[in-house]
Order: sequence, then structure tokens, then C-alpha cells
Amino acid sequence: MSEQNIQWTRLAETKSFDEDPEQMIKVKRDDILVIKDNDKFHAINNRCPHLGLALNMGGCNKKDKTIHCKFHSSDFSYDTGEVKAWLNVKGFEKFMMWLFSKFDPDMKKMMVMEPTPLETFRTKVEDDHVWVGIDQGE
Repeated sequence: MSEQNIQWTRLAETKSFDEDPEQMIKVKRDDILVIKDNDKFHAINNRCPHLGLALNMGGCNKKDKTIHCKFHSSDFSYDTGEVKAWLNVKGFEKFMMWLFSKFDPDMKKMMVMEPTPLETFRTKVEDDHVWVGIDQGE
């Protein structure tokens, strides 16, 4: 990722994260979830790379530095975007997904989709504000 392709956007005051360490901020058409972990800020696209559903509904695990997609039982590193668990469903949930996949072609595609990393963004702190850097492409 070339630094010249990064567009920086000022998001929120750093002190606002003391009370609310996970904040959703709209940048253009993206919902970006900013997570404060200790004194470091992480920014991710709030859309699950599996089907685009909201990740902030599943919550963060600060010990493991992961965010959980409650819709698909998938976990991602909010630091690197790496997939930590993919479609980790068990028991009744697994049976229901299998059953729906027999009748719904979209569900069948979802069940065999390859693990896809989470989109992450660069962050920095300047002038007591958190900034997010979004790559504008080449």
C-alpha cells in the first residue's frame, strides 16, 4: 500500500473513546468501526466479508484482539483482518444451515465460500483526534 494513495479522514476526538471504546463512524459510504485497545486504535470495515452483515453486533474480544460475526460464527483479527474462525457453527445451528442449503442456492454458496479476510484501515492520532487512512487505489 503506497502512502501516496492514502486519503486521511479525521474521525473523532481521542478522549471520546475513553467512555465508548468502540465507535461506528461513517466515511463516505463505508461504516468504519474504530476500536480502542489500550492506547492503540484499530479501524475496520464493519461489514462481514462473508455476506456484508454488521460486525459490531457480535462484539470485540480484547484479549484475543478479535471481532465476532454473530450471524456466521466467524472471528476476525481487528488488528490484521486475519480470519481466526470461519463458519464455526455447531449443533442445531449447523443442522439448520445444512437444511437451508438444500433448498436455497444462495445459502449453499455461503456454506462453501472460502474464508475471506476482514478489511482493515490504517489509523493515526494527530491533534488529539483519531484519523483513518483509506487506500484510494492505484
